[in-house]
Amino acid sequence: MANRHTKAHSRDSGQELTLSSTTTDCPLLPIEQLERLARIAPERVNWVFEQTSIESAHRRNEHRRVHTLIFSERLVSIFCALVVALAGLASALYCAIINKEIAASVLGGATLVGMVTAFIAGKKPTEKTT
Repeated sequence: MANRHTKAHSRDSGQELTLSSTTTDCPLLPIEQLERLARIAPERVNWVFEQTSIESAHRRNEHRRVHTLIFSERLVSIFCALVVALAGLASALYCAIINKEIAASVLGGATLVGMVTAFIAGKKPTEKTT
């Protein structure tokens, strides 16, 4: 739970102005704000809790949905890579069968080099820039 509090004070000719801002990733308001809301509008405290429950359920559903889509995308990517690799090797095999050895070696070699490069590049951790 990350909180960021910002306060600003200004005084000018006997008058004072204070601004305060709180930013948080917590789905529930800080207890001080809930207490203040209970004093101002007690019926709204239950509404805040209901909305927090709704938002939490939505956040969990979105989280699950995103992870399902990422998993599906990875499976489709692996399947497509397999199809491309098999097509390259099948083309190389066909060229070898019809006595086109140079074409077969180029296609087979390029397919294998491409697959090995993809596996090596795919396993290296990517650098985060933040």
